[in-house]
Amino acid sequence: MQDRADVRIMPPVILIAALGLGFVARAHFDATILPSELAEAIGFLTIGASIFFVFSAFRELRLAKTAFDVRKPTQALVETGVFALSRNPVYLSMVLLYIGVAFLMNSFWMLCLFLPTGSALCLAVVRWEERYLEDKFGETYRAYQRRVRRWI
Repeated sequence: MQDRADVRIMPPVILIAALGLGFVARAHFDATILPSELAEAIGFLTIGASIFFVFSAFRELRLAKTAFDVRKPTQALVETGVFALSRNPVYLSMVLLYIGVAFLMNSFWMLCLFLPTGSALCLAVVRWEERYLEDKFGETYRAYQRRVRRWI
């Protein structure tokens, strides 16, 4: 058995594909969410939250001396910092980034694609990572799953 998660698609590929689809949807179906100033403010706040989550997760992983890259072995189960709020703060940050861009673009149809984006991340990445972590850390990981929600 390889010592890494057997993810189906690299997470950034999912995010980039979703953003591409969102821009196509926006170009063909122009429907706004909110008045521009409000949508822009929500977009920047959401992107700020995304940046907070990804940098906080990176910091916690670095402190634990374990990999940020899903293609590398996990050396430690991290349960501190943002990992105490979400089992998947990096993927949560990707979804928040997508939502933030949708608000910045003020695109209703782009915003509608955030659920399929999160679902794709869950099916192609998160479930495989969870299987790997459960195999590697056993009951310790299962207890963590019971304490901390997948997303938030």
